[in-house]
Amino acid sequence: MTQDQGEKSKIIISEDTYKDIVTNELERIGTGGIFVWSLFFLCVLPNILNGFHVNSYTMLGYLPDDQWCEVDELQAANWTEEQKRQIVHKDLDSKGCTIWDWDYRELSKMSYEEAYNYTAAMSEISLPTEISCKARGSYQYSAPEGTFVSDWDLVCERAIQRTSAQVFISLGKFFGSFSFGMISDRFGRKIAFTLGAVFFMVSSIFCTFSPWYSLFLVGRFGLGAASSGLFYPAYAMLVENICLKHRSWMSLAFSGSYPIGMMLMALASYLIADHWRYLQLSLTVPAMLLILNCYLMRESPRWLITQKRYERAYKIVFKQPSHYEIKKADIDSSMLSDKKIEEPSISKWQQMREGPLKHIIELFATSKVRKLIFTSYFMFCVTSLSYYVTALNASNMDVSRHVYVAITGLVDLPSLLLPVIMLRCTGRRITTMSLFFLTGTALIMMMVVPPENTLWIVAFAMLGRFGISATYSVVTLYTAELYPTEIRGSALGTCSTWAHVGSISAPYAVDLLGPLGWYIPTTICGCCVLVAGLLTLTLPETGTGKLVDRVEEVPSENTTDTECDDVNKTKN
Repeated sequence: MTQDQGEKSKIIISEDTYKDIVTNELERIGTGGIFVWSLFFLCVLPNILNGFHVNSYTMLGYLPDDQWCEVDELQAANWTEEQKRQIVHKDLDSKGCTIWDWDYRELSKMSYEEAYNYTAAMSEISLPTEISCKARGSYQYSAPEGTFVSDWDLVCERAIQRTSAQVFISLGKFFGSFSFGMISDRFGRKIAFTLGAVFFMVSSIFCTFSPWYSLFLVGRFGLGAASSGLFYPAYAMLVENICLKHRSWMSLAFSGSYPIGMMLMALASYLIADHWRYLQLSLTVPAMLLILNCYLMRESPRWLITQKRYERAYKIVFKQPSHYEIKKADIDSSMLSDKKIEEPSISKWQQMREGPLKHIIELFATSKVRKLIFTSYFMFCVTSLSYYVTALNASNMDVSRHVYVAITGLVDLPSLLLPVIMLRCTGRRITTMSLFFLTGTALIMMMVVPPENTLWIVAFAMLGRFGISATYSVVTLYTAELYPTEIRGSALGTCSTWAHVGSISAPYAVDLLGPLGWYIPTTICGCCVLVAGLLTLTLPETGTGKLVDRVEEVPSENTTDTECDDVNKTKN
């Protein structure tokens, strides 16, 4: 009886009124206060973990400083390690991958001086065959515990498998950005984030304790996929629930958490340099905090509004149960008939269109959205390609890997400050175009610097990295604002998929085109970035209005400018 009275006491209102009540309160609390700051920290802090693992390959999978072959038959010889290497690798420049095919069983019975003189004399007559180390022995390394390369002998003929550790991260992000984007739009931001957190924790454990390289690669793939599950639902939740005043700097701070993770990882690798598994464990333990993060996080109120789940959205924004109820539509009795109305049969394709593929189809439903999505795809792909190409080219410098990763993070951090100023003064479109032009010019200028002038080459490379890092943060914000709420997650997810096409292509661009000319990869990136800057001019400005919720509300470029003018006239 009490429950019935409670139901009857609810105020009956229309759906539009209910939506306006919740939306107005969301916009009010989105201007500041505990809602904004709790949402900010819950969304930003997990992104630090992405900086841990996605760049940990530099510290976990580096090539050992020294490598040689331990021949089985020479283990009984009373020689020093250096003496064995003088016999086995004399005059060979294969970095321990090959050895001379001597009769090592007979040599082991001699003293070192006798064996050395014998091999020297025989070499004057005819050199023996050069064979693989694995045919007669095993690889040995200096400080083998510091890298996973020594655990699974990922050198010489298996060196390409070492690269797989980084490729699987990119492949995982490729898969995760697509799937988690759809999950975010279909089932909610929190569910997608929670699923990504579970993947992240399990995959971290796989990477830490895996006895087989294949299982380690599974963990790396999972980390890549889970990083998208942590990033995109959290980013969409942050952007769509805070006001325009905070949206710019908070989105950039969100991107800034990534280089912070890189610097923390560089510090951890410097302090824990003895064993790669201990370093991996130190990066895994903080991931367990995601359990607390998932418990405290609430579903995005704006996403709930688009799903017409107003009661739950009301409870989140007002922090109390709703006392409203939507007025039920009246049924016109004159429209009823005694005849049985047969429901039209729905094909499986129609079910797919209205179900799992709905948000993907809506990305290409209208010409306005198609223009936006194709331009966004190109921008993301080029930005990611340029970001990783500059990183891989710089890695050839003779610097400490700890210092290099830390400097990379330091370069990325100030690159976020320039967009903050530019976004306030020039808006999204001009800022994005200007940063594209800065990056493209810097990368193309590397081509005209003499090869021997390393300082200027590195300076232009770092300027290009500075520009592309700044562009990355702005492009993500710009893209999130270009699309309506109902397809925002899918748009960000599929754009990220194309970004990972760029990140996967980057190592091949450097390794295949670099030998033809060290400037070719960066020059290609510079030209593509300039094209992306020109394409930005075809996009609408998004920094002067509210976010749209429906596909049919997406404005064209001219419409947006006109609407902004009308708003300004109304204010005046």
